[in-house]
Formats: sequence, C-alpha cells, structure tokens
Amino acid sequence: MTDKNHSLRTSASSPAAAADTAEGPVPLMLAQAIIVASVMCVCEIICAPVVISMASGAFALVPWAAVACLLAVVFMAILGFAFLWLADNLSHNFPVRFAPVSYGIVGMASFGIWGGLIYPTFINSVLEPAGLPSISGGDVWAIAFNCAIIGLVGFLLAAIFAPRLSRRVPACVAMGVVVLALSALGAFFLWGFYSALG
Repeated sequence: MTDKNHSLRTSASSPAAAADTAEGPVPLMLAQAIIVASVMCVCEIICAPVVISMASGAFALVPWAAVACLLAVVFMAILGFAFLWLADNLSHNFPVRFAPVSYGIVGMASFGIWGGLIYPTFINSVLEPAGLPSISGGDVWAIAFNCAIIGLVGFLLAAIFAPRLSRRVPACVAMGVVVLALSALGAFFLWGFYSALG
C-alpha cells in the first residue's frame, strides 16, 4: 500500500470506523479464512441437494455435503490465504467502504475456477467407475457458477466481519472447530467412497 493510499483510506475513516476495523488478538487474515471457510461450508450444505441431482442421485445428502465442505476447506488451506492477500492488496485501490468489493471479486474468480475444476473431477471419479453417466457440459458450468457465488459471498463477508471476529477469540475457536470437524467427516466419507469403488 502506498503512503498516498494509506492517507486517503485513513482520512476517509471516522474514529468509529477505525475502531471497528482494529485488529484483535486473532490475526486478521486467520479470522478472514475462518469466515470464508465457514460461509463456504454453510453454502455447500445448502446447495448439496442440487449437486446430488446433477450426479444422478449417486450420493447421499450428508456424505456429499461433508465432502463438499472438505473440498472448500482444502481450497482455503492451499490457496485461500494467497487469494486473501491478493484481495487485501487490491483493496488498497478503493475507498474503505468499497474495499470489500475487491475481496468479493477475487473470491468469485478463485473459488469459481477451483470449484469448476475440482468438484466435477471428483464427482466423475466416483460416477464413472460405478458405471453411472458422468456430469459434463451445462452441469459443470452450473457447479462453477455456484462456486463463484459462494466465493463471492464468503470473501465479501470476510472483508466486512473479520476485524470484529478477530477480537472474539472464543468465536474464532468455535467456528474453526466446527469447520475442522466437518472437514474430518468429509475425509471419512471420501475414504468410504473410494473404498467402496475399490
């Protein structure tokens, strides 16, 4: 961030806004990652029935929802912090009130691409050995669009609420534990899927 941008952003902020964006004991980027992962998990659970219908009903609701959460958390663990850093750097080009827009755009692009590549690949890796028709074409684009919207919402909410969450350690811990538990459940079902195919 340049000194000019910093001064513009600081001068545009009221004392109340500065207090609201002050970082707490939890690192800001970690709080952002927790929010993004939590929002993605909630959205994947909500959207699970739609994806199951695309996969010819090959998955039960709970196993697929858990695996979808795992894939979202893996995205955050592998690439998420890099994209949060990118979004933060881009946000310095906007006034403070519009800074979350850069987060939303980065989240939409990054998770949309990830979801469009990873989710159909995994689904087809289960469907094809089971002798079921693979998903392709419009369904792949629908999954990518769905993931793009999830990424947009997750990163946007992270930009807005992470400063407050970073000051609430118990809330961070609770959300992190829930996300990790969903990921562990997803890993269990993932192992079960491939064991059944083997």
